[in-house]
Amino acid sequence: MKILDVYFTYDLRKRQELNFEEILKSLSKTLKRWEWRHLTLYRKIQIVKTSIIPKFMFRASLISLTKNVIKLIDSTIYSFIWKGKDKIKRLALISDYKNGGLRMPHIQTMIDTQRIVS
Repeated sequence: MKILDVYFTYDLRKRQELNFEEILKSLSKTLKRWEWRHLTLYRKIQIVKTSIIPKFMFRASLISLTKNVIKLIDSTIYSFIWKGKDKIKRLALISDYKNGGLRMPHIQTMIDTQRIVS
């Protein structure tokens, strides 16, 4: 069954596949459009915050995510930011400005927080 562009089924594997494979393809496609522009680290993080995170947070608010999907989303985002392997620890990037970070959103924390609030 498909409601508001979200697939619902009893089979967990099929549900993950239907909902998040499409999202991962869309994320990769969106990030590839931005790769050729030589953006600063701040701009890349802003793109992630404004156009990447809302795409999967809507579905993550309705259905649960597996750790593998979260890892794939994280790796896609960080490979866009660093153009390959991470240059610094992710925790340093996630930290606040006053602690030397760039306030990059932490995906798992966002999902957990959204579940607590709703």
